[in-house]
Amino acid sequence: MLEFIARGGIVMIPIAALSVVALALIGEKAVVLASAGRYRGDLAAHAVEMLRKGARTELVREITGLRAPEARVLLAGVGPVALGSAERGTLMETEASRVMARLEERVGWLSSIANVATLLGLLGTVTGMIRAFAGVKAAGYSNPTVLSGGISEALITTAAGLAVAIPSLVCYHLFANAVSRAATRMELAAASILAYMAERTPAARLTRPAR
Repeated sequence: MLEFIARGGIVMIPIAALSVVALALIGEKAVVLASAGRYRGDLAAHAVEMLRKGARTELVREITGLRAPEARVLLAGVGPVALGSAERGTLMETEASRVMARLEERVGWLSSIANVATLLGLLGTVTGMIRAFAGVKAAGYSNPTVLSGGISEALITTAAGLAVAIPSLVCYHLFANAVSRAATRMELAAASILAYMAERTPAARLTRPAR
């Protein structure tokens, strides 16, 4: 591996550094997004059903230990008792923003790494070809190893840059889609609680005794 990096020239050093950073980011985000996996079934519908049954305490106890993003939003919405729909909506929106910030953290770095690795590979291609033709000019065509060395450097850096860029870009899109799906589930969960509250409030007003 060290010999391969050495043959690629100095440009291989930042490419190798980017590969290490990319692997660390991919591992970290894979763990974070896997731990925030989707709840089996429709958690929002289950929460509304529990609320209809008057089992709010049991619901809070049940979803407290869940790691699904929508569970955190639901907990913010059903936890406080003496709150109106507006206050609950604000709490759920705040919690959703906090969860999204954690899920999105450093995901965009993978896209940047892919772009930079590609450009570094291209830079290595250019510098390798420059070195090859400069060597040919100095040594003449009688020494083909000078030309082959520069071309080898160009090809190695190109391949290394793409080897870092392709998986980084693929993982970026996979993680971005996972975050987007989590955001959709949180929005639906918040909407379900607010719809339940809007449905429940008029009923409570109708059953309130007149003064």
